[in-house]
Amino acid sequence: MKNKWNVVATMIAISLITSATHAQSGSLKVRFNVPFPFTVENKTLAAGEYEATQPSQFMLGLRNVETQASAFEHVQPAGSSEEAGERARAVFHRYGKAYFLVAISDGSWQSTYDFDRSNTEKELIAKDPTRQPEVVTALSNATFVPADIRRK
Repeated sequence: MKNKWNVVATMIAISLITSATHAQSGSLKVRFNVPFPFTVENKTLAAGEYEATQPSQFMLGLRNVETQASAFEHVQPAGSSEEAGERARAVFHRYGKAYFLVAISDGSWQSTYDFDRSNTEKELIAKDPTRQPEVVTALSNATFVPADIRRK
């Protein structure tokens, strides 16, 4: 009898953990306007208004609101609470006319995510390791400011 209760308690605990994980995925929803084409991981997207959502724990979906063009990319949670900054935003690295999406946040540390560098950005860094990108932040209210998300 005691063994049955342990099994039941374990099943309930697993069910609660699964529900909490499922509830957390899909919680991110951020809109931002990007007036330039940009690359995220290895896909180039046109300028426009984008919505970022989180269909699963380590995956973000980017959708152009007007054209419905979309991309799904793997992400890592932010390395520290310093990256959150309390404002919804998208952060880009700029090298000349090339822009690379590096992070998205809804303003909370729990929903701040970093993207992997694209092959193109890695090549630019390899050509000139001392060159630092200009960091550009697109806020959800369509303004741009110097970034406050740090990238290793």
